[in-house]
Amino acid sequence: MLDLSNITLIGIDTANQTLALRALAQSRAGIQFARTLLLTDRLSAGIDVPDGIEIDTIDALESREAYSNLVLKGLAPYITTSHALLVQWDGYVINPLAWDAAFLDCDYIGAKWFWQPQGCRVGNGGFSLRSRRLIDALQDSRITLSGNEDLTIGATFRPLLEAEHGIRFGDEDMADRFAFEAAYPIAKPFGFHGLFNFCRVVPQDELAKLAEQFSPAIARSPQLLQLIRNCIALGQWQPAIGLARRRLTALSDDAETQALLQQAETAARTAPAAARNDRCPCGSGKRFKHCHGAIGAALSADDLAQRGLGAHRRGDIDAAERDYRGALAASPQHPLALHYLGVIAYQRGRPVDALPFLERAAQLSPDEPEFHNNLGLVLVDLDRHDEAIGAYRRALSRDSLHATAWNNLGLAFTGSNRLLEAIEALRKAIVLRPDFGEAHWNLALALLAHGEFAEGWREYEWRLVLRQFAGLVQRPTTPRWSGEEIAGKTLLLTGEQGLGDTLQFIRFAAQIAARGARIVVQAPAPLARLLARTSGIEQTSVAGDPFPAHDVHLPLLSVAGVLGVDATAVPAAMPYLRADDELQRTVASEITRIAGGARKVGLSWAGALHSTSDRRRSCPLAFLAPLFDVNGVAWFSLQKGDAEKEIGAVPNGARLVHLDARNDFDGTAALTAAMDLIISVDTSIAHLAGALARPTWILLPFAADWRWRVEGSTTPWYRTVHLFRQPRRGDWASVVASIRTALIEWVGHS
Repeated sequence: MLDLSNITLIGIDTANQTLALRALAQSRAGIQFARTLLLTDRLSAGIDVPDGIEIDTIDALESREAYSNLVLKGLAPYITTSHALLVQWDGYVINPLAWDAAFLDCDYIGAKWFWQPQGCRVGNGGFSLRSRRLIDALQDSRITLSGNEDLTIGATFRPLLEAEHGIRFGDEDMADRFAFEAAYPIAKPFGFHGLFNFCRVVPQDELAKLAEQFSPAIARSPQLLQLIRNCIALGQWQPAIGLARRRLTALSDDAETQALLQQAETAARTAPAAARNDRCPCGSGKRFKHCHGAIGAALSADDLAQRGLGAHRRGDIDAAERDYRGALAASPQHPLALHYLGVIAYQRGRPVDALPFLERAAQLSPDEPEFHNNLGLVLVDLDRHDEAIGAYRRALSRDSLHATAWNNLGLAFTGSNRLLEAIEALRKAIVLRPDFGEAHWNLALALLAHGEFAEGWREYEWRLVLRQFAGLVQRPTTPRWSGEEIAGKTLLLTGEQGLGDTLQFIRFAAQIAARGARIVVQAPAPLARLLARTSGIEQTSVAGDPFPAHDVHLPLLSVAGVLGVDATAVPAAMPYLRADDELQRTVASEITRIAGGARKVGLSWAGALHSTSDRRRSCPLAFLAPLFDVNGVAWFSLQKGDAEKEIGAVPNGARLVHLDARNDFDGTAALTAAMDLIISVDTSIAHLAGALARPTWILLPFAADWRWRVEGSTTPWYRTVHLFRQPRRGDWASVVASIRTALIEWVGHS
């Protein structure tokens, strides 16, 4: 028996007591804990408490928030051991042999979150080990509930817990050995969490009966629906039937559950009584597949998978998914069906769901290059670049002429700041497919990031043929300017891509105007008034309106290539943007009144959160909370959009003043110009502040955008900008610590 007498096993549940007792009993099997305790309000009649489990009474928990508050702040009276193992009804110990004494060196460990930034992926609280040191540290009054308790501990306040309380979080490898939640591991860990994983840990006959114990709330949950899907994918027909019937008692009109039930019942009726290559039970001496196994047989797994592939190619994703799942019903280890179910999950923006399908398919068919290539795509999306590089290399070892895999390998190298390897891989993709626009574009970004501007600008022109940019660039019918004599002519510059790109490249308008050209600009509406005051520009219009009269045109982001801009000398008189004088005076007066004698600092922490690239370069406001404790600073929010909602959930977030002067970039420019310092992630605000020549500190992700290169704290694009880079992927805590130190010094010298 495993001796864990320094650990208290604890569950907290006032809604699903029978299931919670089951989880505690499962966890105790083969393990000696110091104490096993269930916190609940009162046991319903007829519930038997297994021997060895103590009951302690608490008030009923009416919400998830109430549960999280109790776990966050209320565990101390119940834990006298060095550690507590917290389990929920849908997560418990499954493999005592996987216990590692090194787990006790951690103050917190739970299953890995793939969707959190690196440095905040450990982890899930539904099955978690936490020390008494952590429980005591959580009494810090600055730590308040922000979302669920595990996110509060593992993400929002992790920097504070590590820096000020010395709390040690398990690393990701240890988390994988401790428990799983989102992705099923190769080796069986100590425990798990998640109702949708019951198909992997509960025997089929028990799971079918367990459905009867599920409450209406569980029956209605999306987790149960996913469990039904998983059972069908694994060919577990009877559990799928029982679970689907239970769900329909709570959601009788749920069309997907009805369809899944029908699929499971049909499969259960037609499932062969013998394996297809076994002797048929009828005694004919024939193989089953050639005898009763062929009588009235439905489509084979191969046929269903191929039919699904045809639907997939036509764009009918729902039909394709039905056929792939049907193929798995007939053959649970069908590589093609597994692979393309993973592809569908990836296409629907669910890389965590896609990963186990794609991994299993690649294991079953290791010689299929496309399986490894698509696995690499998902690994990159999950910021697991080293593993992605391995997947792409496996694809290329099977097919060295796979141009797409060479392109993807180049992207993964770029995302790892391995630019020379990226350039080499992308050149190979282009040799194989000279018209491969995406590879040319990716090569451009790698070259520019490496400082090879001459070739980089040439390759950058390939963006204009790519589908994702085609709708962003309006194409006048006038001739395109290519750098010839332009004195006396009118040049139309057309904006494209993001607002930050426009703000960065509009600097070149003055240089062309100095050649005697009249410059007119068509730009996004939020920038129109601001750009109208830019040196060299005589007229602005809004994108989508008719083009202003002009002789020649040029996409704005092509100007640097036409002018031959070199990495060592980026031209522009600073500042080259200017806020409206009257608006700036009004805003500055109000800001000064609010700040008093404090230094005025503007803050922007997020881009467009719906974009993968913007999510990676956005920094959750919770990570920036340590900055708000610095004395002598008045904070002003320059943030727009959904990210502003984070303010209310962050300690001292109320110190961020929101002013209503930001209807467009004219108002934002006035705010920015009135600041003593701007702290921003890589967004249009950073470009605006740099173009206004304001002191600016930019927080950069590990693999930053090409314009910031891969090293150094300064940039030729903006002389007043200082760059703070992640030393490791996702490590915002180190960046914020560096900024906090610099901020204290800056305030002291101001």
